[in-house]
Amino acid sequence: MPLQQALRHLQTAFVNFWEKRAGYPTFKSKKRSRRSAEYTSSAFRYYDGRLTLAKMAEPLTIVWSRPLPEGATPSTVTVSQDSAGRWFVSLLCEDVIEDAPVSGAVGIDAGLDSLLAL
Repeated sequence: MPLQQALRHLQTAFVNFWEKRAGYPTFKSKKRSRRSAEYTSSAFRYYDGRLTLAKMAEPLTIVWSRPLPEGATPSTVTVSQDSAGRWFVSLLCEDVIEDAPVSGAVGIDAGLDSLLAL
């Protein structure tokens, strides 16, 4: 699945190049210190705080930095390795934000301390 996702990214890069939205795609060097693989929702299973990638029988042993928000489901998983050989897992989730009923004008402030404030 990560190879298929890499081809999808390459296709998008060339389409953007042909439609004059970006420059010619450049390729990563094999000597690059960081490697990563991206898994879409059909290539992993996340259930009850356990993550299992495609072609794996057992879930990964992960030290979570923080729990996922209630009701959030991962749509993409990126597994990467840094130059020191440590592995990291990033989960892309669509968060559920509940709207409170408001009567009157509302202003939104994108600040440094919080993502937004009403």
